[in-house]
Amino acid sequence: MDEWFRALNERNEELSRVIVSNSTADRWGRFALRSARFAAPLALALLTGACPDAEEASQTTIRVGVLPDQSEAVLRARYEPLFSYLSEATGLTHELILPRDYGHLLELFGDAGVDVAYFGGFTFVRAETAHGAVPLVMRDTDTHFRSHFLARAENPLPAVGDFKGRRFAFGSKLSTSGHLMPRHFLADMKIEPEAFFGEVRYSGAHDRTAIWVRDGEVDLGAANASIVDRMYAEGRLDAAEVRIVWTTPAYPDYVWAARQGLGPEVREKLIAAFLRLSPADADQARILRGVDAGGFLPARRSDFDELRQIARALGML
Repeated sequence: MDEWFRALNERNEELSRVIVSNSTADRWGRFALRSARFAAPLALALLTGACPDAEEASQTTIRVGVLPDQSEAVLRARYEPLFSYLSEATGLTHELILPRDYGHLLELFGDAGVDVAYFGGFTFVRAETAHGAVPLVMRDTDTHFRSHFLARAENPLPAVGDFKGRRFAFGSKLSTSGHLMPRHFLADMKIEPEAFFGEVRYSGAHDRTAIWVRDGEVDLGAANASIVDRMYAEGRLDAAEVRIVWTTPAYPDYVWAARQGLGPEVREKLIAAFLRLSPADADQARILRGVDAGGFLPARRSDFDELRQIARALGML
């Protein structure tokens, strides 16, 4: 607990500087874009008295897209308590948007179909590169995330390197914990998945990967450690049927991010509401447990430098 509060204080000091620079950059960016590409609309806006903050002032609903890394029922149960809290804390209604897949979430974000997105680290790097996504907050657990490699309990093979020629599953191709980082760690083992395994499949979701392993559709699968651990805890996965072969070293993952068009004041409201969630408050502790967090910290672009470098090295960015 003390470690979390110390980290929060350090991040808050940085945040106070970042918010000022981001606010200035956003206003300049909007002015430059309108001046260079939309001279006529700018003139009309000046004549009618419109200003860049008009959209922000009239915004009453925040459309939030989340990674479809589990079933819809699980996602709704997971996020509705958090959204109820955010709505009350900010005075803005939060609407849950469930995309078809990871790529669809990126598409919605780029087309302003969502205002805020809950990205994995890799999808955030993609969204930042393509659309200028602005990081808001991340969970304390996201600074040291992991993936599990899973096999059926009855399978006696002791290590990942023993599964040569067997069927293997990643999650989504755009997943950090279900693809990018497992592929990275396999590369460290000198394993090229498509050459090493007899078959490589993509399940599209972490819980689906675990179910594929359980049901014998694949022999080995890589999935988000937090989701797998929760499946064990809730009885959706039985250790007598599925075992953890190996758990990866830690890496950064997951972040709540906003589109650039969402004004600085709204962003600051959201950041402040997330940061106020405290495990010392019983109701808020339940909300935090629901999203596997002990608390939230301000997120920085530099938190994802490692993932950015790995994605480039693997030819995935």
